[in-house]
Amino acid sequence: MDGIVTLAERKAAEATRRSRAVAELRRALDAYARAHGGRYLLFGSAARGQMRHDSDVDILVEFPPDQQAAAWNFAERACWDRRLAPDVMASAWCTDDFLALVRPKTEVLGE
Repeated sequence: MDGIVTLAERKAAEATRRSRAVAELRRALDAYARAHGGRYLLFGSAARGQMRHDSDVDILVEFPPDQQAAAWNFAERACWDRRLAPDVMASAWCTDDFLALVRPKTEVLGE
């Protein structure tokens, strides 16, 4: 029965694809942030290098107020273009407790 791919193999292949896509995403977000005077904070499994077959990409947006919406849209579009599910939020909207929890584990893009 050549050609049969197990569910475990499919999940592993998708996790690998997502990991590669996150590597591309990092470069795109970093370049955008540097060009527009802000930064993105990547956290969760994407920042830890532990993408699973069903992982989303957690991103906090830190840009000047007049650049915030465009930066958010760019991050979402960059994820969707790479077939990644974005979970984007402005860090200004987060509670201090949440930020204290995730900041030590973030990857800063754009500084």
